[in-house]
Amino acid sequence: MALAVILVVLVLARIALPFVMRAGINRRLDRIRGYTGHVSSVSVDLYRGAYRLQDVEIVKRNGQVREPFLVAREIDFSVAWRELLHGRVVSDIYAQHVALNFVKGPTSEETQIAADRRWQDAIGDIFPINITFVRIDDGTLRFLDQSLNPPAFVHLAHLTVVATGLRNRISDTGESFPARIAVEGETIGGGKLKIVTQAEPLADKPHFYLKLQLEGVSLAAMNELLRSYLGVDTSAGTFNGYLEIAAANGRATGYFKPFFEHVEFKDLSGERPSVGQQIKQGFVELIAKIFRNRSRDSVATRIPFSGRLDRLNYDAWQTFVNMLRHGFTRGLKEKLDSSPARNTGEIARPIPPKSEETSTAPTPVNPAGKQK
Repeated sequence: MALAVILVVLVLARIALPFVMRAGINRRLDRIRGYTGHVSSVSVDLYRGAYRLQDVEIVKRNGQVREPFLVAREIDFSVAWRELLHGRVVSDIYAQHVALNFVKGPTSEETQIAADRRWQDAIGDIFPINITFVRIDDGTLRFLDQSLNPPAFVHLAHLTVVATGLRNRISDTGESFPARIAVEGETIGGGKLKIVTQAEPLADKPHFYLKLQLEGVSLAAMNELLRSYLGVDTSAGTFNGYLEIAAANGRATGYFKPFFEHVEFKDLSGERPSVGQQIKQGFVELIAKIFRNRSRDSVATRIPFSGRLDRLNYDAWQTFVNMLRHGFTRGLKEKLDSSPARNTGEIARPIPPKSEETSTAPTPVNPAGKQK
């Protein structure tokens, strides 16, 4: 009789567990400062030591931003059994169809750019086991800058994100960059994006080294961005960009190399552009003609920067010199300055660039802010 009662209790507990977990997770999501969240259902797999969240949504609490901050069709948390053989109890996360929406508005109430400790704390409470592996398939990231006129919109789609060495608890190993993150996806205009990053996820201030390659972007598809930032329209051309940045203790150093190839500007004669737009486009066309590398039919430069992450300083003189050199002497190499990773799961350490560049690639910095 006692055994039967125990079995009945266990069965009822198993049936009730997903509902109890859903209620607890929804309460925790509702406590995220400035945001609120909801999970439609939770399923539990005791055999795998896992549970799955369905239809996750997190929105800004004041309702001033229309788009939700995060939407995910499915997030699976599970124990990494392969690590148990080494005496480590850690977890894997697999997510599908995740969409992140960042918005920069004219006011803080209309801005949705949250990337701070509150999310680490929430994940740590929802799944209180060290996170070591994350994979996201078919992700989407959108960024809307409403502070510009016209507004600027960036859209990344079909993102695959693989992250290893993550954790939601501080480790005593002393590694400067325990996490490795690789991202691949597509941008507006058919561009191919690749990002490889080394980072310390639990650092009080951003501590990371990042390399980015963006190639094959159609300039005509970027006209909304070009109008917002440069005031010009194009009818043809391709954009490639290469970025490296190292950051620690709120400061960063790095460079960005933009390449504009085979550019044709849109004829404004049949339209009614403003005087300001005509002046801007005329000036940009003039610069493109003067500094164009004839053999490659491209305009490019290398923009070094450093300073506080929220207020980076750009070396305007060196940027001008690099554009001059690309146009009239030895063209910049269309690649990252440091040695490229052989695949998206491996991140090469930065090395000084060769003699074609005037300054070095950024070097990762340790938590004390000193160069390695």
